[in-house]
Amino acid sequence: MKYEDREISGIGGLLECLAEQIPEDEPVWFRGHGDVAWGLDCTLSRNGGMEKELPLIRRFKQNALPLITTRPGDEWEWLFLMQHHGLPTRLLDWTESVLVSLYFAINGSGTDHDDTDGCIWGLLPQALNASSLRDPQANTVLGLGEDPHLDQYLPSRITAQAQPFQPMAATAIRSNPRIQMQQGVFTVFHKELTGLDQLAETDFLWKIVIPAAQKQIIRRELEVLNVSKLSLFPELSNAAEHAKGLV
Repeated sequence: MKYEDREISGIGGLLECLAEQIPEDEPVWFRGHGDVAWGLDCTLSRNGGMEKELPLIRRFKQNALPLITTRPGDEWEWLFLMQHHGLPTRLLDWTESVLVSLYFAINGSGTDHDDTDGCIWGLLPQALNASSLRDPQANTVLGLGEDPHLDQYLPSRITAQAQPFQPMAATAIRSNPRIQMQQGVFTVFHKELTGLDQLAETDFLWKIVIPAAQKQIIRRELEVLNVSKLSLFPELSNAAEHAKGLV
């Protein structure tokens, strides 16, 4: 099924759109963008490309080890830690919650993009993996650190691969409160960092457009539903900021 891009004016319209378009028999992941023109590329592609990956990992490890209480158990855990602290990686964040993605589409860049249409991207992760594995029967979501299909995406092995592979959709252990509250999942890129929306086949993707004129209205709707910075980033600094806003 080819999904159509849609436009909404509020959370009610979003729910109607989902009721009409979301399949009942497979998962859907979401990602919110403050600007509808932004593509689905990973941060490493915008910050030096593949040649920067191993130097970034080495330098991060050099200075991070004295600052953490538990050493990451494998390469994926190191990448998650880097991603969590803002370093460029081949991981692209998604969420299983459409309201989380809506929050990021409205608030992810503060109010810097209030004059620009935003969007929620919808992704069928099983269909992406079937396309990437070139196997229509491979209708599954893989686990980082658990599935051998993803071993060839490890930083230590990727340069030895003779050809690039398409991105894959994967889950991971939610090892910190932030990723747990945001219901985080990932797509992971191989050595070719072309954005998901630029692949030859994109039937597993669609957009829900959020007009700029509706952003402030939707922001208030999210506040009423208690989808907030504190609920998605459960940290002391945000608890303090939240308290100041209520008193």
